[in-house]
Parts: sequence; structure tokens; C-alpha cells
Amino acid sequence: MTKDNSGKRGSDVFLYSLLFMCFISIVLSFYFFYIKKDYDFIVEVACNPEVETCFYRDCTTPEDCPPNNLSYYTEYTIKASDFKSCGNEDCTEACKDNLITCIKTGCTDIQINDGTCVLPANLNTQN
Repeated sequence: MTKDNSGKRGSDVFLYSLLFMCFISIVLSFYFFYIKKDYDFIVEVACNPEVETCFYRDCTTPEDCPPNNLSYYTEYTIKASDFKSCGNEDCTEACKDNLITCIKTGCTDIQINDGTCVLPANLNTQN
């Protein structure tokens, strides 16, 4: 009587294929996220609501604010690979001097109406 091992071989092939694919996904993730840094950061920088459009959040209670304690802020999207050019995790100067590519997040009409985005006083009087 001979034993048929074709079922075991099929499950071994499946197991090795699955392990190989897991290994490949780990290597690719490591490459894209650690070496190439192919993802974006959203950074908040201080904003003056008297001269520019700013996002607003109420920081009267510490639980409602992030560690930067910014009530008025501007959001920028930057590449993670460019973040090393920002000093002290503040990308204000690097964005203003065009050392890195910064994409400013604009306010929508809904955000302006609900108060999470504030227009400068001179723009409010024109509307």
C-alpha cells in the first residue's frame, strides 16, 4: 500500500507561497516607509489671523489641544523625506524659503461658516 502525498505537497506549496508573499510585503513596506519615506506629513505652523486665513481650535482646556498649543494655525502637507529640512519640527521657514515643497491646506466654505477657519479682518469686511 502506497501513501499519496499530493495533498501534503499542495498545502506545503501554499504555505511557502504565503510566507514568501508576507516576506515580500515586509521588505517593500520597509523600503517605502523607512528608506524612501514615500508618505506625507501634515504639519501645523503658527498663523496670524489678522493677516492670513487660519484654522482655529479652542485651546482653553488643555485636553482639546495638541502639544503645540496652537489655537490659530496653518496646515501644510510635506513629503516625509523633506521633513529633515525642518528645524525643530517647525517647517515655517523651510516652507517660506521654498527649501521644500509645501502644499498649504485651504479652508472650505463649511469650515469658514462653522468657525474652524478664520479669515483676516480685511477680508471679512469686504464680504
